[in-house]
Amino acid sequence: MPIPALARGLLLAVVAIGVAGCANTTGRATAQGAAAANAATSADSLAQTRWELTRWTTSKGVQRTIPHGDNGEPIQLTFLAHDSQYRVNGFSGCNRYMGSYKLQAGKLSISAPASTRMACPSPERARLEADYLKALADIRTFTLDSGSAPRHLSFNVRDGEVLEFVRRQDPPTPQ
Repeated sequence: MPIPALARGLLLAVVAIGVAGCANTTGRATAQGAAAANAATSADSLAQTRWELTRWTTSKGVQRTIPHGDNGEPIQLTFLAHDSQYRVNGFSGCNRYMGSYKLQAGKLSISAPASTRMACPSPERARLEADYLKALADIRTFTLDSGSAPRHLSFNVRDGEVLEFVRRQDPPTPQ
């Protein structure tokens, strides 16, 4: 049975909006502080680093609880570089996500358009995961505690929330 032209147009518009919504990209977050500004001069500055989300402060100053996954895995963000390809991946509370990043001209942008689609064990965990992925797309500024071997990374999100990460064991360097 053929689909009428108006319905087909509406269906295409909904699909286009859905696909655009999947491409979560930051608005090119600006580096704050000397260490972040120094790191933002080269995409390789964050390459081969792994970070764990350890603190999440809401715009009202309240600390969000950050549970680990069912297997004890924390929410993580990993920056990888290989042959001029700059990738991010991690665990968002229920699922794994992957995408790309750019760090140039003093700005950081993260695109995390793909993730697995496992069901979260609770609505609270599902909400945390959705909020985390949304926050990655809304980073406005970022800070690092030192330029040479940073141990602390913070993302300041557009709505006033702050996500704080601590550096964990770095992934192996690709051969």
